[in-house]
Amino acid sequence: MLADRNLLFRRGLRTLLSAENDFRVVGEASDAAETLAKVRMTLPDVLVMDLSLIEDAGQQTAFALRHAHPQMAILFLTQTDGAEQLDVAVAAGGRGYMLKNSTPQQLIAGIRQVAFSDDQNNRGLSRIVPDLRALAESNDSYSRVAVLTPREQEVARLLAEGRTVREVSSELALSVKTVEAHKLNLMRKLDIHNRASLVEYAVQKGLVQAQLTR
Repeated sequence: MLADRNLLFRRGLRTLLSAENDFRVVGEASDAAETLAKVRMTLPDVLVMDLSLIEDAGQQTAFALRHAHPQMAILFLTQTDGAEQLDVAVAAGGRGYMLKNSTPQQLIAGIRQVAFSDDQNNRGLSRIVPDLRALAESNDSYSRVAVLTPREQEVARLLAEGRTVREVSSELALSVKTVEAHKLNLMRKLDIHNRASLVEYAVQKGLVQAQLTR
């Protein structure tokens, strides 16, 4: 089921998903109240929902959605990636969280991933849809000083040394999705958006040796 106030976006997403043999769109909604009503009628496996609909409607609606169909996976889409949006997605019981400007291939992969995972077994999630719990672990510090947790420092060090997310995952014995979530956490905190800036930060903080930047 698709929930977004923008008709053109919904129709575009419906067209995209209808081309996939394993997807069937069972309904559309343009606001939170309509979403809740149609979830109760259609009982979809996955709800792809604009996060702003929940932000506007409030957590009471989010609670009602979760209890209307507890087995339903919710993938939230958002225009803005920030601490407040993450808080809303986690509190609303989202299983995934993606930017609306993700590529069509990423959206399709994200929907499949949340569809085949659950709260007890979410190993099906990959780096496309980060682990919301790991993302939320140190969210309280976003509004204060940018202090990295020990785990985030480990991830920052390994990434700055040139490791891939998968290599960090193997070295720290963490899932790929959890490493990706820690990576997003530290980049949000530090306002870093590329590897060069991460390396510069790691050198300044003594996490890696300066010669690694050469």
